[in-house]
Amino acid sequence: MSNEILHKRIEAQFNSLFEEPPEVPDYIQNNLSHPLRGYQSQSLKQFIYTQELDNADLSFNHLLFHMATGSGKTLVLASTILYLFKEHNQQNFIFFVNSDAIIKKTYDNLTNESSSKYLFRKEGIVIDGQRISIQVVDVFPASPDSNTIYLKLTTIQKLHMDLTEPKENALTYESLENMRLVLLADEAHHINAWTRRDKRKLNTKEYEERTWENTVNTLLQLNPVNRLLEYTATINLNQDVLFEKYKDKIVYQYDLRRFMNDGYSKNVVLLRADESDENKMLNAILLSQYRKYIAQENDITLKPIIMFKSNRKAISFSANEKLLNTVQGLNVDSLSRVISLGHATYKHENSIWSKMFEYYTNQPLSEVIRDLQWDFTEETILNANDQAFLSEDNALLLNTLEEDNNPIRAIFAVAKLNEGWDVLNLFDIVRISEGMKPTKTTTDSEAQLIGRGARYYPFEYQENRSYTRRFDLVQTDLKVIESLHYHTINENAYIKNLEKSLESASIQVKEDEYDRLEAKLKPAFKKSTVFKNGKIYINKLEKTTADDYRTLSHYNVTTDYEISLETTVEQHYGKRMEQTGVGQTHEVTWPVDRIYIRKAIQRKPFFHFSNFKSYIPALSSMKDFIESSDFLGGSTFHVTMPLELELHHLSPLSKLKMVEKYLDYVEKKIKANYMKERGTPVFEGVAMSEMINDYYIELNKVNAKVSHMSETLLKRNMRDNHWYVYDRAIVNSLESSFIDFINDYVEELKEKYKEVYLIRNERKVKIVEINGTRGFMPDFLLYLQGEDYTYQVFLEPKGGHLQLEDRWKEDFLLSLNEDNKIEILSENEDVRLLGIKFYSNDNEQKQDFRQDFKNKLL
Repeated sequence: MSNEILHKRIEAQFNSLFEEPPEVPDYIQNNLSHPLRGYQSQSLKQFIYTQELDNADLSFNHLLFHMATGSGKTLVLASTILYLFKEHNQQNFIFFVNSDAIIKKTYDNLTNESSSKYLFRKEGIVIDGQRISIQVVDVFPASPDSNTIYLKLTTIQKLHMDLTEPKENALTYESLENMRLVLLADEAHHINAWTRRDKRKLNTKEYEERTWENTVNTLLQLNPVNRLLEYTATINLNQDVLFEKYKDKIVYQYDLRRFMNDGYSKNVVLLRADESDENKMLNAILLSQYRKYIAQENDITLKPIIMFKSNRKAISFSANEKLLNTVQGLNVDSLSRVISLGHATYKHENSIWSKMFEYYTNQPLSEVIRDLQWDFTEETILNANDQAFLSEDNALLLNTLEEDNNPIRAIFAVAKLNEGWDVLNLFDIVRISEGMKPTKTTTDSEAQLIGRGARYYPFEYQENRSYTRRFDLVQTDLKVIESLHYHTINENAYIKNLEKSLESASIQVKEDEYDRLEAKLKPAFKKSTVFKNGKIYINKLEKTTADDYRTLSHYNVTTDYEISLETTVEQHYGKRMEQTGVGQTHEVTWPVDRIYIRKAIQRKPFFHFSNFKSYIPALSSMKDFIESSDFLGGSTFHVTMPLELELHHLSPLSKLKMVEKYLDYVEKKIKANYMKERGTPVFEGVAMSEMINDYYIELNKVNAKVSHMSETLLKRNMRDNHWYVYDRAIVNSLESSFIDFINDYVEELKEKYKEVYLIRNERKVKIVEINGTRGFMPDFLLYLQGEDYTYQVFLEPKGGHLQLEDRWKEDFLLSLNEDNKIEILSENEDVRLLGIKFYSNDNEQKQDFRQDFKNKLL
C-alpha cells in the first residue's frame, strides 16, 4: 500500500460499497461557462473527498492534478476556487506559472467576462443568492470584503523576487503569515528541479528553480490551512525522487492515452514525405482549404489553422516569405499540374492525399486560387518569431484563433508555442527545413506540441455540438475535421525518435497508410440471370413513438447477461504476448442483488433520473427502473469464472464492476435504439444488383505499440468455389469454418436446386424485427432457386460470447418460417424467407444448426 498513488487509494475507497463519493455542489456547475465533463467531475469529487477528511490540513494541503494537455485543467482550477471559497472560507489565491503568455491567458480565463475563454458564468458568479466578484490584486487586503475572491496572477520568478527582495506594495512573508492562502501552480513540473537534482551539480537555471521550489514550500508552511494545488500534464513518475514526492499528492490522474481513447481529442495522423519546403507548404494549405470546404458543404463553421514549425528563426522568416510568394504566383495552369500529379500519385482510396486531390479535380481552380490568395496573406499569417510578436494585439490574435472575426489562418514559429497555448482549430503542423539532425529533446518538444494540437474542435453538426469524436466508425469525408495531420520527413532515425517521444507522452498516432482487403463479385455471377433479375427481400419500416418504448427489451437490452470475471492480464513491456493465467472455467448464475445496481447507478451520470427520463418516458421513478420486471428487476448474470471459484468467493468490488460493465452496455443500447424505425411484416424486393456489389475493408496501419486487432481477418481465395459469389472471402475464423460447412453440403444442395449461391452480406442487407426496433445485418444469405420457387435463407455464425445477448436475432430468424402475417411483395407467390439457427463452433450448437439446415433445405 505504501507505493500506491493517492488517486488509486481514493478510487478504491469510492469503489467500496460503504464509502459514498461526495457530489460536486450545484453552485460549482451553475457558475461555470461550460458543463463539466465526466472526468472533470470525478477529479473534483476526489479533491473534495480529501478536503472533507479530518486530517486534511496535515495530509492533503498539497495536491496535484495530473491531467492531459487539452483536458480542461483550468476549468478544474476554476472549480476548486469556487469550492474553497464557499466551503473553506478561502479568499486569497495566488496563481503562478513560469510564463508571461500563460498569465495573460489565465487573466482572460478567470477575470475577463468579455473573453470567449472566460470560464465562469457570463452573468456573474452567484453563491447562496450573493453576487461574488473576482478582484485581481498585487497584495491582499487586510480587511477583505466577504463576497470577493482576491486573485494575484504572477510568474514564479516574480513571486520569488517579491518575497526574497521586499519592496513597497509587494508581498512579504510577514504580511502573509496570518492570512489564509491558496497557491495555484500551473505547468507545475517547472518547480521540481530541486527534487530532481539527484545529487549532481545544478546548473544556473536549475539552481534558480530550486529556490522557486523553496519559496513555494515556505509559503505553504506559513499557515496550517494554506493549500498548494498543482496542475500539470507533464510529470515523470519514473524518476524515483519525483515518485516519492508526489505519490501521496496526485489526487487525480487522467493521462493523454485515456483522453484520446475516450474520444476527446482529434485523431493524430503522421504524413511522412521527402519534399521541398515549397511543395510541402503548398500541399498543407491545399489540405487546410479542403478541410474548410468539406466543413462548408456540411454547414459547419470552421476556420482551420496551420502551424509551420522550424528549428531556427531565419528559416522561419524565409519560409514565411516563400509561402506568400508561392500563393501569389499561383495560376490555373500551375495549380492544375500540382493537382494532376498528386491525383496520379496517390491512389489509395482512404489516404487523405487521395481524397484531397480527387476533390480538387472536380473544383473550378480559378475559384480555389482566389480563395487561397484571400486566405493566405501577410494579414492572415502570424509570425511568432517577430520582435513585435509579444505585443498585446498579437497575443490577442493568438489566443482567439477560433473566433469568427479572427483572420489568422497560418502561424510560423520556432519554439514559443509549446506551453500554455490554447487553440482548438489547429489541424496541421508542418515541419520545414529539416536538415538539422533531430535530437530526443527536439522530438520530445514536438510530441508536446502535437499533444496540444490534438485538442478536439467541438463543431456543431446537424444541430448537435459534440465534444468528442463522432466519425471514427463511419465512412465519411468529415473525418478530416476530427484529425490533426503532422507533416514531417520520411527519415528513419527521426521517426524512431519521434515515436519514442510520442509513446512516452502517451500520444496514439496513425499513419496515412492502410491495408485494403478487397472482395470482388465474380464476372460469371454478374452475368447470371440471378444477379440481373434476382431480388433481395427486406422488410418495410415505419416510424416509432415514445409509446413503443415501455420495457428494456424495446431498446434491445437483455436482462439475461453473459459476462466473464475480469482477471489480471500479464504483458511484458515491449512484447505483445499476453497471458491471463486462467485455466478451466465454469458458468455461475447470479440473480443480481439490488444493492449493487443502486451503487452502480449512483456512479453513472447517464442514469441520473433527470437525464435518464428523456430516454425512457415510460419510467415513473428510479425505484421502478431498479425493481420492475420490465426494467432491471430480475436481472440475471451468467458469470464465467475459474473452475475453483464460486459466487461467494467474489469481493463486493468485483461484483460491482460487473454491474457497472452491464450498465455501460445498457446505456449504449438505450442511446442507440431510442426512437428508431419499427419493422413491419411486409417484405419487398430490391434488385440484387443494387444490394450486392464489390466491397472492401480498410484497416489503418496503427502504431503496433499502442494498438493491434483482437480478431484476425482471413483472406480466403474463393475463385474455384463457383457457389460463392465473391472472388475471396474476408472473414474471421468462425466465419471461415461456416464456409467450410456450406462447402460440405453444396453438392447435395445442387441436386435439389437449380441455382445455389452463398452471398457475404457486407453491411448492405438489413432486416428489422417485426413490431420492434431492433435490426441487424445477417452475415450471409443463401440464395436457392428451384424450378418454380426461390428461397432466401438468412444465416448467422455467432461466437459463444454473443450467444445470449443476440438470442433475439435467432428467434427473429426462426420466426420467419412460421409467421403467417409475413407478406412478400413479389411478382409471384413462390418466394420464401427462411431463417436457420445460429452456426457455432460449439459441438452441440453446431449439431443443432446442421439438423435445422438439413430439415429446412434438404
